[in-house]
Amino acid sequence: MQPVESAAVEAGPPGDRLSFRAAAGLVLGACAVALLLHRPGFGGPFISDDVLYLEHNAALALPIGAALRKVTLEPYYVLGNWSPVHEIFLLAEWRAFGADPLPYRIVNALLHAATALAMLAAGRRVGLSRAGALAAGALFLVHPIAAEPVGWINQSKTLLSVGFSLLALERWLAHLASPSRARLAAATAAGAIALLAKPAAIPLPALLLLAAWTHGAPGTLRRVWPDLLPLAAIGAVAFVLGLVAQATQGGVAPWFGGGPLGTLQVLPWLLWRYVRLVFAPFDLVHGVHPAPIHGWTDERLVWPTAALAAVAFLAVRAARARRERWLGIAWFVGMLLPVLQVVPMINLFADRYLYAALPGALWVIVDAVEVPARRRGPGALHALFGVTALVTVLFAGYAHGRARKWGDPELLYREATIAYPLGRAGWTGLGAELHKRGDLAGAAENYLHSLAVFPDDAQVRHLLGRVRGTLRPRAFAAARADASRRDVVAPDGRGAPRSGCRAGARRAEARGSVRRGRWEPSRSAASTTSCCASATWRRRSASTATRSAARSSARARHSGSSSCAPARA
Repeated sequence: MQPVESAAVEAGPPGDRLSFRAAAGLVLGACAVALLLHRPGFGGPFISDDVLYLEHNAALALPIGAALRKVTLEPYYVLGNWSPVHEIFLLAEWRAFGADPLPYRIVNALLHAATALAMLAAGRRVGLSRAGALAAGALFLVHPIAAEPVGWINQSKTLLSVGFSLLALERWLAHLASPSRARLAAATAAGAIALLAKPAAIPLPALLLLAAWTHGAPGTLRRVWPDLLPLAAIGAVAFVLGLVAQATQGGVAPWFGGGPLGTLQVLPWLLWRYVRLVFAPFDLVHGVHPAPIHGWTDERLVWPTAALAAVAFLAVRAARARRERWLGIAWFVGMLLPVLQVVPMINLFADRYLYAALPGALWVIVDAVEVPARRRGPGALHALFGVTALVTVLFAGYAHGRARKWGDPELLYREATIAYPLGRAGWTGLGAELHKRGDLAGAAENYLHSLAVFPDDAQVRHLLGRVRGTLRPRAFAAARADASRRDVVAPDGRGAPRSGCRAGARRAEARGSVRRGRWEPSRSAASTTSCCASATWRRRSASTATRSAARSSARARHSGSSSCAPARA
């Protein structure tokens, strides 16, 4: 960035821009890296919501005019995660590719490369040096967090939204440096596309307004705020439609931990996980769901809060040295706000949410490290280059391995059931994959696991009903009996409470094993989780009859022993 005393930050003189040949090489290199890193996942099938967005989306089979009217105006689409740009994008892909998942994932990888290039361009406008912007863009390109948006086809909405948000920021900063109607129109159009691709970009107008203070000359904020009103109006409409959808279409989950206080207590753990994954993205899981926090002295509340306080101190100190860094900090926090349970959602936690916030963190980190290194001289810069190259290679290797799991959904979901046995995403996804493979008994057992965690999931109940209608009664009874022996469903067939034994879940995670090349819990892990669920169910049974049945079942299983014996088939 420029020296501390600087005011407005510009991208540099025209002679500082890349030549056409260099720009073309940069684009081709980014596309090649993205394709190579995510190639292991290209052979996978449609996963989870991909089926709903594509194969079972009735609008995609209509004539083009009727399809456009349906996805842009029909209440089902307008009041359900309003994203007409994404729906139109899927419509075009479906007409071009049909039911073959391969080209969809190739397009997603190319979208990720384009987003990394947009981040590089925005980084130059934010004020990073050419080398700093290139380093930040490279780290974003190879960061393992991109494996989920690329491998999960319907997450093209995330790629589109983040890419156009970064483009809007770049054009807006260019407009602040040299005002013109064309740059303002480009910033507004890009921002509108980002909002209409995914409503999670709602913080964008506020971030652009902040950029007028961090990167504009004195008086710029008062001069340009009316220019953001059209974008703010689109964001307000998206926000209201999202609230209406969650309130009327069953999209609101109960508060995590039983109430607003329980949700508030888990937020430090969640935010610290996002911060940690910026530096150490080595425990990514599709289906994050921690156990509820138990009181204000719980270590999973105390330690993340202390760590966040330390990070906040360092961030404020860095921003006080360079006012422009406030924009990167605000970008990181602002892009996480829509998913920090301000409004309770079904999908409480997801590692992919970091994808939108990651650019802000990388801008601040790269600048905070590069500026002191430049002051120390060439030796420090060479050392910094070596460390950056090492981290880039490390991230690339892990991203390549993470992409391989998206090519094998069964492996992906088994991993989730081990890491977070109290979450529903792993059980539901594994049940769906076994269902598609024809293992109906295994599918029924995993659907029962999912309903034990979240009994009100209508979709899983529907899937379980389909399996039950196909299975022979004896086979379905065996699947239910196996689930009941692990106490994941109540004796009357209803779901068990969503809370559980934190220590038991951790022991189950620690004792997981890899068998035959696939993630599977060990027998001891299954029995530990079973014991934990059994204790929770017995504490919370609603009726005396249910309590008596649970106690009798426990006495029969343990045969007078106080330990948790492995469950037997």
